[in-house]
Amino acid sequence: MKAPFFYLTILASTIRAIPVNVAHAGDFEKTGTASATVGKRQDNWDVERNELTNVAGVGCKPITVIYARGTIELGNVGDLVGPPFFNDLYGLIGADNIAVQGVDYPATIAGYLIGGDPGGAQTTADLLNQAAKNCPDTQIVLSGYSQGAMEVHLGEAMVGAEVAAQITAVVVFGDPFKGRPFPNVDSSKVMTYCFNDDFICDDLPVVDTYHLEYVVDTPAAARFVQGLVSP
Repeated sequence: MKAPFFYLTILASTIRAIPVNVAHAGDFEKTGTASATVGKRQDNWDVERNELTNVAGVGCKPITVIYARGTIELGNVGDLVGPPFFNDLYGLIGADNIAVQGVDYPATIAGYLIGGDPGGAQTTADLLNQAAKNCPDTQIVLSGYSQGAMEVHLGEAMVGAEVAAQITAVVVFGDPFKGRPFPNVDSSKVMTYCFNDDFICDDLPVVDTYHLEYVVDTPAAARFVQGLVSP
């Protein structure tokens, strides 16, 4: 991806300054369905999740979520989209049925500008292979936000058809590769959430308020996954 570095510096100055629950701008049409309702639960907001790499400690779960965070987010799952999405899944499917694993990669602006961090793509592929090998009965949910969506695309393309067949659902938010298919994953298993006015979804390196608002879509995303998995 060739783009001026200037616009991506907006990330560093805004991603922590704009709260997740800001009032929405008008006309928030999306590729997927949006919902602003977030249930009141005892939620888990940890930004570091390693329940696949620590499978010896927690055991295999019916569902394994592999998630890649966005650029310069904290931990390995971030805080803007990942934890709200997991919490909505817990509310629908049950936390005891789900293992969450974040993709450890630098998530730098430089990585975004080259079209996704190569190491992050390899780590995503390695985690997919690990889940299929160590937990052969688990249903894999592959997800990512912003640059994390890039890693999901790139990493999934690196695994074989047998491993890809274990992917039950793919959910991406603010996807710079919007519209790009996932090899060996049927399109009926894929949901993309992109605001029409999110420049990142048009492969333009400009972060606006829309790109920081995908928390409104996590309830719908969780319902999409619920419809595809069997706890």
